[in-house]
Amino acid sequence: MEKEEKKFLELIEKSHNILILAHNGPDLDAFCSMLFAKIVLSKMYPKKKFIAQVKQGPTINLPEMNRLSYVEKLDSSKCDMILVVDSGDITICVNDDDNVDYKTLPVVFVDHHNSIVNNGDNCVLINHHASSATEELYMLFTRVFGKKFKLDNNTAKLVQYGIVADTGRFLYDLTTPNTHRVYADAMAVAPIDLEDFSYRNSKFPKEAVIAMQEYLKTLTIVGDMAYMYIDRKTIDRVEGCKKGVGEAQSFIRDRFLRFIQGVHWGFVIKPDPKDKNGWFISFRSTKGYQNVREIAEDLGGGGHELASGVPFKAKNLNEVLMTTLSVINKHCPDIKNKKPIYIKNKFLKK
Repeated sequence: MEKEEKKFLELIEKSHNILILAHNGPDLDAFCSMLFAKIVLSKMYPKKKFIAQVKQGPTINLPEMNRLSYVEKLDSSKCDMILVVDSGDITICVNDDDNVDYKTLPVVFVDHHNSIVNNGDNCVLINHHASSATEELYMLFTRVFGKKFKLDNNTAKLVQYGIVADTGRFLYDLTTPNTHRVYADAMAVAPIDLEDFSYRNSKFPKEAVIAMQEYLKTLTIVGDMAYMYIDRKTIDRVEGCKKGVGEAQSFIRDRFLRFIQGVHWGFVIKPDPKDKNGWFISFRSTKGYQNVREIAEDLGGGGHELASGVPFKAKNLNEVLMTTLSVINKHCPDIKNKKPIYIKNKFLKK
């Protein structure tokens, strides 16, 4: 057992109320790993309390998702430890108005990104660069709990959903032989229907179509990069836009942006609905083209080479765009030289 894993057990055993968090705007792997951690740890330590706090729910029904605690503000005031999954930086998990004392409380990170923990001396990072946070947790529990750790129907399904979501049904380079072994272990307990999962995970509410139309009005292509955005004024002005903007952003980001002929990477901007100065910048790329993680990290975010994100503070959309494009110019001089990246539109000012 590694020293980080021993420290993880020591902290769990010393604690009574453990807060489980993931990054802002959690994806399916983040939700699955939060639930997986809560269910398994609650069984291993029935006298301890594990609280998985989220501000929003998953877009599909997940096993035991009623175990998530929905809150407006994250709160660690009644907790004596924090467990962060699917992130190595707690600052992208909490906002300024949240009440999370991560500078004093011990924090354990279970991540699979290229993470560097810089949240203080009371932090522990467990990261073997697995395909997903769910796989990372599965291997952690296998090592620290041994034969006491067993999957049941619900945890087996969570493992499969988390892995499938973050590997694109095993198509991404994150997939390893161990990923298939873990998936096979879970599948032997309770197999999921991959086709049904893909179908349900691809659906979006009809309200999202309204927001998609507004996103498409801003489509800008520069070289092999494309980007789109939406601002708060548009969301408030266009009837029905607010209800579907989150799903519209996800669709544009994952299933439209890189599928335009000649476009291989880009980004999508969305306002944070709970913070008037908050924005989300999501980058996506195609294998063999741009490493978007480097750009995201330069903007204060992070993620994978082909999929990264940035929670960003700015007073208006113009500031978000100008800063993002400036950083892209630095990383991608070939794009800047092909044609001016600051093209004319109603938000960008010369």
